[in-house]
Amino acid sequence: MALVFADVNGLKHTNDTQGHEAGDRLIKQTADALRQEPDAVVFRMGGDEFLLIRDVQTPEEVETIRQSLKQEFHRRGISAALGAITLPTPIKDIDAAIAEVDRLMYEDKTRHYRSRHEARQ
Repeated sequence: MALVFADVNGLKHTNDTQGHEAGDRLIKQTADALRQEPDAVVFRMGGDEFLLIRDVQTPEEVETIRQSLKQEFHRRGISAALGAITLPTPIKDIDAAIAEVDRLMYEDKTRHYRSRHEARQ
């Protein structure tokens, strides 16, 4: 099973500069982009965080999914941090799995903001 955790980058900035309607559109566009992944189930976890779940045959497929989502976000002008893992089924501890994929997503978010900061210097 592949788990992908997505978090929109810059939602607060969008809300603050363009209004909450623009932020709501960004959340909906993110959900639409995630739903483009074939055979995936997408859940909004809260705010601007989403969990995508999809059956996979090999652990390597999760990186293909992650790259496909990054391309779809880029095509739509969305910036989102992604964490992705594969797990054997049945999943024994879903809370631990979500915590791990969330941690990986925050690593991606940190890289995103660090590279933006470095680009401005």
